[in-house]
Amino acid sequence: MVDEDLKIDAKKLASWLSKKEPVTILDVRPKEEREEWSIPGSIHADVYQKIKAGENNVFSDYKLPDGPVVTVCGAGKTSMIAAEQLRRKGFEAYSLQGGMKAWNFVWNIAEISFGDFKIIQVRRSAKGCLSYIVGSNNEAVVIDASLDPAVYQNLAKENGWKIRYVMDTHIHADYISRTRELSKASGAVHVMIDKANVDYTFSPVKDGDVVLFGKAPLEVIHTPGHTWESTSYKIKDLVVFTGDTLFIDGVGRPDLKANNDEAVKKSEQLYKSLSRLLQLGTSTLVLPAHTSDAVPFDGKLLTSSIGAIKENLQLLKLSKTEFVQYTVSRIPPAPPNYLTIAGLNKKGSYKGYSPYDLEAGANRCAIA
Repeated sequence: MVDEDLKIDAKKLASWLSKKEPVTILDVRPKEEREEWSIPGSIHADVYQKIKAGENNVFSDYKLPDGPVVTVCGAGKTSMIAAEQLRRKGFEAYSLQGGMKAWNFVWNIAEISFGDFKIIQVRRSAKGCLSYIVGSNNEAVVIDASLDPAVYQNLAKENGWKIRYVMDTHIHADYISRTRELSKASGAVHVMIDKANVDYTFSPVKDGDVVLFGKAPLEVIHTPGHTWESTSYKIKDLVVFTGDTLFIDGVGRPDLKANNDEAVKKSEQLYKSLSRLLQLGTSTLVLPAHTSDAVPFDGKLLTSSIGAIKENLQLLKLSKTEFVQYTVSRIPPAPPNYLTIAGLNKKGSYKGYSPYDLEAGANRCAIA
């Protein structure tokens, strides 16, 4: 019989981390799983195989800090056994209910304000997905929604904003887009680039169009390469939302849903798109749709300037030929379930599928 007192849910653990409360997070998964994705600040205990083998004293030589210990595994089963063993040793131990699959949907925020608008970066801590709610006066837009619509609606309400427009930078392949759901829930206009090949209706925009909300002009920049419909959105020369085209430490991969010949063509387009973005002002802040690492609960905006990225990212200094050769040769493993996820996002519905299962695992969108 499971002792419910041993369990802690992801929301409560996130609250502890947000409040900087002392807690030791002990990851008991195999090393290779932890290397894929993990909770920021967690430590690893290489005990998985021993627990699976039935050993009942795997922590006999472990010394841990005082205070609560939360054990973590993939789905919350092995971590329960680990928590029970730690309790027997006198620790205040808990098992993360649902494991990393549940932690996948934990989020935190960071903010930045300008004269006419404010940006809230909504970060899924485990998967590194970054979405944005941008408010000006009493109106807002949401870019790349990856969480339940209520998350964005509540943030908008807290800031006195009505969500007027929602949009994706591209058809995502590593998480289920919630943008269409958010449009329906909020009544917001669903905007996409006119090049988007999807099975549902939307309000089309084209390169150079401006979407005005409050006093903020959101300029549409078609930046194909990661996908053919990939789009960036710029507000004045202050910020640019680059999706999976340009990251703060890499560029988007061009190979998903493509054979080698098409990957080469997409790489050539990516080079052109990046060249266009790099012509923006050096102080323009880049706000991408992903980060490669787990996101800590530190409230620090994940961004960098165009100037800093040009200086620090060596592949942006390559010639077109060198860039294409480099990107095609540096393709990382494909994200789990990417064909299924991309297909559902094209369809605009994930009915009959579980995001918990489809989205488990780290994102693999970047080439550095």
